[in-house]
Amino acid sequence: MNGQRRNELIGDTLRRFVRRGARTNIAKLLGKTRPEDVALQFPRLTPSEQLEVFRVLIEDYLDNAGEVLIELDPPIQQDILEGLNTQDIARVLDAMSVDDAVSLVDSLPDDLRDKLVEIVDRRDLSEVQEHLTYGDDTAGRIMDTALLALSEDTTVAETISYIQKAGDLDNVFYLYVVDQDRHLVGVTSLRQLLLSLPERALKDVMTRSLIKVTTDTDQEDVAELAARYNLLAIPVTDDSNHLVGIVTLDDIIDVIKDEATEDFFKMVGTSDDELVYQDRSFKVAGIRLPWVLFNLAGLVLAGVLISFFEVTLKEALFLFAFVPAIMGMGGNIGSQTSTIAVRGLATGRLVLGEGSVKQFLWQQVKVGTILGVICACLVGLGAMLWQANPVYGVVVGISLFVAVMFASVFGVLIPIVFERLGVDPAVAAGPLVTTSNDITGVLIYFGLATLFIDLLVR
Repeated sequence: MNGQRRNELIGDTLRRFVRRGARTNIAKLLGKTRPEDVALQFPRLTPSEQLEVFRVLIEDYLDNAGEVLIELDPPIQQDILEGLNTQDIARVLDAMSVDDAVSLVDSLPDDLRDKLVEIVDRRDLSEVQEHLTYGDDTAGRIMDTALLALSEDTTVAETISYIQKAGDLDNVFYLYVVDQDRHLVGVTSLRQLLLSLPERALKDVMTRSLIKVTTDTDQEDVAELAARYNLLAIPVTDDSNHLVGIVTLDDIIDVIKDEATEDFFKMVGTSDDELVYQDRSFKVAGIRLPWVLFNLAGLVLAGVLISFFEVTLKEALFLFAFVPAIMGMGGNIGSQTSTIAVRGLATGRLVLGEGSVKQFLWQQVKVGTILGVICACLVGLGAMLWQANPVYGVVVGISLFVAVMFASVFGVLIPIVFERLGVDPAVAAGPLVTTSNDITGVLIYFGLATLFIDLLVR
């Protein structure tokens, strides 16, 4: 049975049990189903049914309840949390891993987030409280405090015995070695332990060359380090090099997904807050409004510029037929180039102050030249045949070519300028690039048309 068919069967069965009020059957089904698969069934239930199923999870499978909750879409999370009493919310948060509990709190709207923070404080959930003191989007915020760390004088045999007894650790990728003051001094893999002689001390088998981060390291930098060095986990230290936690693979994957989602939203002039407030139309409209108004202002400016040429070009109204093509091509090429530039900056392929930027700019200019020549020839030929005027074809073709070249350059330079100014370059990949290309396209086209107006109107 394929995964989709299996999930449909689980969903149909769960709905049938819920509507019959068969609590025992619901509990048995939830106990046999992985939390990730349980979460997939919630969109098929009504809000009241979702709350009923989640209460069964809390009563019978408390550890699974948090895993289900973290997998749900934000609106469903919010409905469930608003329907639970304070005691149940506290129980769920206490049973969750600290990093998941903090991630849940961070993903909620302000009013609901404040409610959960108040519950955390009132119930004295100390680990969650401590994590919430770290800055947003930092390693301290997402780290897990459940890790393996032993003294450098511990033998390999003692270490293996300790690991066997500490069976409650879910993410055993590496064993970290600390001195008597818990300063991080080295790391070793489980494979290396198994291949070492039992009587050897950890200080003799560990690797002293460490890839580590501090609690205030940006989570995007953590994910970049993990990807660059193919790590399954990264240790987190405080400013004094005391080991305080690790960022594990599941959190690294979540960071990569979240950062990619955030960049895509910014590229179209909005924010990933839409996911949190997607059921609040006025809130979503407010998130989109600034960039929409910016784009509108750019288009109005382009219209004003066109009006400056109306008197000169009033006898050549046919010129306006190719305005959408020139503005549109500039916008398309600019968006493509800026998207690639933003991604390059995010992944480290483009580094300011190094030759990679010049190389990338030159590559995009060459690509823009090829695309510009092809499109300019096709559109220019069409314009010439339509008006039976070679000059018109030349004006349209040159205008489109120059607009594409400007778009290729702007698409690279604008994100790089934003990066140098310390502003997320993703915001440059949408409305800003499109608007600047619209304006330059209008100026180039009508400027050339004005210069050759005597040859265009005969």
